[in-house]
Amino acid sequence: MGIVYEAIVLFGVLWFFDYAFSALTRFQGEPGVLRNLFQLFQVLVLGTYFAGFWARGRRTLPMKTMSLQLFTADDQPVPLPRAIARYASALALLVIPLGLAYYLHWLAALLMLLPFAWTLFDTDRQALYDRLSGTRLVRTPD
Repeated sequence: MGIVYEAIVLFGVLWFFDYAFSALTRFQGEPGVLRNLFQLFQVLVLGTYFAGFWARGRRTLPMKTMSLQLFTADDQPVPLPRAIARYASALALLVIPLGLAYYLHWLAALLMLLPFAWTLFDTDRQALYDRLSGTRLVRTPD
């Protein structure tokens, strides 16, 4: 449920920054270098949003609402480099299956479910990107 709430918040964040990018560069969505820059810009905006909120004990609005907190494996607040590593691993686990689906076969897109399916078998119910980055998402008693 947290992912859905986060997506609603991110719609507004991305809309604002994407509008600014389009207004400043006159980007209309056509293929080319500007489209690649636009996609990189979106990755950086999302990375800044997530890593900024995850670092040093901060939380996004959906995390606060759902009483979720991100910690390191030893229950410390997540430092910025580890928050960036978590974002990068989650992004890789999304982009790699999409690339495989585009270049090989559309069924490879199902690999995007792997981080979530991992929670069914993980002893601590952590997602694969949490295991890769040494973080854990826990419910707090607020």
